[in-house]
Amino acid sequence: MRILSFDISANPGVALIEVKKGKPTLLAVDHLETDAKHTDAQRYAIIEAWATQFIYDNKATDAQVIREKFIKGGSKRATQLVFGAWSSIDRALMTFGMTAEGKDEIVASRVKKYVGGKGGAKKDEVADGVIRMIGEDVRPLLFTERGKLLDDRADAIAIGLAWAIENKLIKEDE
Repeated sequence: MRILSFDISANPGVALIEVKKGKPTLLAVDHLETDAKHTDAQRYAIIEAWATQFIYDNKATDAQVIREKFIKGGSKRATQLVFGAWSSIDRALMTFGMTAEGKDEIVASRVKKYVGGKGGAKKDEVADGVIRMIGEDVRPLLFTERGKLLDDRADAIAIGLAWAIENKLIKEDE
């Protein structure tokens, strides 16, 4: 099974994971940093184009789409940005006849628990869990040359892994 997982925000992350015989393999991962100087409409168009290109480049049209469940951000503005990005990614998915529905979502606390070890895991703990589950080869994809964590990438991978664990495609302790 192939899993296309999104960490959706104004700076989204995406991962394509394949699970065979209970073993997850990362096929591709990316993130996008939009510029707050652009209008929201410009940012959303950029997100849609980026997601469309990722799906196309990675031939991900056969993948199960998973995203982190989102209800409300820390502010009205944060909520607007996430829902705008959400819509942009939905449009990219629809380009290929793909959708993501409520059953294709996983709450953040479960992602943190399954991958980071506890429901309140911090970003670095989730990244460590991703490395533990996927392997050390993923480390250079999660950090800049200066050692800064690219948490949108780590979170996108973790979302797919957590969904796979919850659906018993991989074991929690792997």
